[in-house]
Amino acid sequence: MSQELTRRHRELTGRHVAMMLAGFFGVMFAVNAVFVYFALGSFSGLSVDEAYQRGLTYNQELARSEDQDARHWQQELVFVQTGDDAGTLTLKLMNDAGRKLEDITLSGTLRRPVVDIGDSPVEFRYTDGGYAADLLFAKKGQWDVVILVEGGGFDVPYRLEKRIWVK
Repeated sequence: MSQELTRRHRELTGRHVAMMLAGFFGVMFAVNAVFVYFALGSFSGLSVDEAYQRGLTYNQELARSEDQDARHWQQELVFVQTGDDAGTLTLKLMNDAGRKLEDITLSGTLRRPVVDIGDSPVEFRYTDGGYAADLLFAKKGQWDVVILVEGGGFDVPYRLEKRIWVK
């Protein structure tokens, strides 16, 4: 009689299979719910303000980009990390004839690509080979540097963007 009880306890019935399936999918849904909760709480889905308005003016952005490319300026933008939370950004700009651009004004902005922790201004100084800026970072990770170059015989600023990685 004890063998019959043992066999019944070890028998796999339809009820056991249904419970295992329900448990498996229950755990899957619970884990996915946790992932969705943290994903929605950490990223709003918008990486730029007024995305709809910017989409409407996309053709104007393309025209500005073509005008900028028509200048045939040569650029060399280099980032070198100098510490855990610091680095140096060096920019060399030359006109279409290969001469350094000196009658220009640079302004820059340092920002995180996704997380909005506040933009910080970048101040450039003229160096022997071009322009340089010392950067301080609030956190490690990816950063975007946006540089506007005014002057050089043009009314519309020349725009440079570089994504840098702070390790």
